[in-house]
Amino acid sequence: MLRGGGGVDSTIWVVGLLVAVFVGLNTLFWGFALREVGAPEVSLTFLFTLFFNKWFILAMLTGFTVAVLSYWVYSDLGVMLGRFFLSLSILSIVLVGILALGEKPTPEQWIGVALIIVGAILIGRI
Repeated sequence: MLRGGGGVDSTIWVVGLLVAVFVGLNTLFWGFALREVGAPEVSLTFLFTLFFNKWFILAMLTGFTVAVLSYWVYSDLGVMLGRFFLSLSILSIVLVGILALGEKPTPEQWIGVALIIVGAILIGRI
């Protein structure tokens, strides 16, 4: 166990931040893949184009990395608490969506992000 007394251990915070970074990269790579490959089709040509697209491959690799790093958090905090703690990576999704992909979040999404951040901070003090 990585958890010390009195809260979430700093190692878990570091792994959680790494997860957020890789989630942000994953979001960016998916955005680029969608732009290059376009709308999905039921065809071998589409699947070939998708599977060999550099952005799709990078999205798969970063997604796998997130899964492996998340396993460490789950093993220390448990699935329910770990899952909530890792929801802090939502912030990286929003930032990448706004800054790199030019998306516009709604006020409801901003409220949700604020609640997630407050919840992750409170959980970090448990």
